[in-house]
Amino acid sequence: MTQMDTEGPISRHTSWPADVAAAFPRGDAAPDPVRRGALLRGLHRYYLAYLAGPESFHDIPRLNTDARVAATEQAWLAWEDARVDADALPVTADAFRDWFLRTAAGHVQAEFCRYLAEDATLPEIALFFLAEELVDSKFDDLVALVQLGTTGATKLTIAENYWDEMGRGSPERVHTRLFERSAQYMRKHLATAGAGIGLQGEHGELQVPEVYENACLPLMYGIHRHLVPRALGAMGLMEQSAPPRFQAMVEGCERLGVPEDVIEYQRVHVHVDADHGAEWLEGVFTPLVADSPAVLREIAMGVATRVRVADAYYRCVRQRMREVAR
Repeated sequence: MTQMDTEGPISRHTSWPADVAAAFPRGDAAPDPVRRGALLRGLHRYYLAYLAGPESFHDIPRLNTDARVAATEQAWLAWEDARVDADALPVTADAFRDWFLRTAAGHVQAEFCRYLAEDATLPEIALFFLAEELVDSKFDDLVALVQLGTTGATKLTIAENYWDEMGRGSPERVHTRLFERSAQYMRKHLATAGAGIGLQGEHGELQVPEVYENACLPLMYGIHRHLVPRALGAMGLMEQSAPPRFQAMVEGCERLGVPEDVIEYQRVHVHVDADHGAEWLEGVFTPLVADSPAVLREIAMGVATRVRVADAYYRCVRQRMREVAR
């Protein structure tokens, strides 16, 4: 554990501005992975605390009052924005539709999916599943956050998506409950295999910046109201590109004899996310990008940034999976 991880979400020690500058440097300098990872883990703890239930009201941080959190977010946003080719973003509604579908089709991680389906061992699949837990375990809250302030077809589309996340009224079918059932199985398998995974601690194969970038990006976008168009873009891309990955997880788990109730979450999402992706494009993106070029640009920024963050995440997780398989 570094000093940055010992004093709340982000350390209060006097060098934290230097830590932020080293983690998200200007220009072409390479980020310091240790400092970047520590700051992102701090952000993740902060976001989870902010989204805590009413029984934890006394621990919920006040938004925008921690200068260290704000400085980290601002530096990270600026770092990500500098990596987007703004000239390549669409500027009209018609151009956005074609660009989004093309971007999503290129983002399905085809080789990674093939490996999951055909070659990955159960410890590798379990490790990947627990990396995904940092995002999927809060996805229903993100859907609830992004529908605030929307109207008409946009609100109804997001509301229907949320109803699906809620198991369409069946407590046993709520998606986060299905996910937790699978996560418990995978966590137990890794513990039995001696992999030493501890997602709630500060050690283990997944304690790397790329995993926490992937987890924090939609949380940062969804929590901050002015970033909600970017949240919509990132989440729309996630929905559109996820079905092949869920199908690969189903096939890999079936190949390895994983119990059916453990696979249910992935099996459900093969079809649910395909529907959500199409509905998000027509019901969320189409009316918003037609009404406002400024919103169009922000949605496109969310899509493009999600691509960069997720691509880095999949490369990193694939390497970690190889290490677990040894």
